[in-house]
Amino acid sequence: MKPRSYLLIIISFAIVGIVSLYLVITKFEPCTDPGQLTLCKSVSGSALALFALSLFLALLGSFIGLGFAMRMIFSKEVYSEHLSISVRQGLLLTFCIMGALGLLLLSALTWWSGLLLLSLIIIVELYFSSRN
Repeated sequence: MKPRSYLLIIISFAIVGIVSLYLVITKFEPCTDPGQLTLCKSVSGSALALFALSLFLALLGSFIGLGFAMRMIFSKEVYSEHLSISVRQGLLLTFCIMGALGLLLLSALTWWSGLLLLSLIIIVELYFSSRN
């Protein structure tokens, strides 16, 4: 498979995630009044689950596509290696953001808990990159 076809599949995956995120945000009733930036306390479980899933897909596709495209532009290495590294780093970045949002929903996100989450992601990435 050519690198352009990989990139096309990844970009289409990201577009599906972004469109589903847009649909979840616009079609479910918001729980705050327009102009308010407060955290919703009475959101339904299904709306929250669909929001988290669509955000996960949108972030994952975007990070993998961006990482793969950057590696194709700035490096002259093997493309299958680019794809595996992009998938790993995209997953880790997505888990970091989703973990921070989960802590925010639990009202447990502070600067040190965010720093601890980021440190955990960095340690996992260092472990996988040192194995090569």
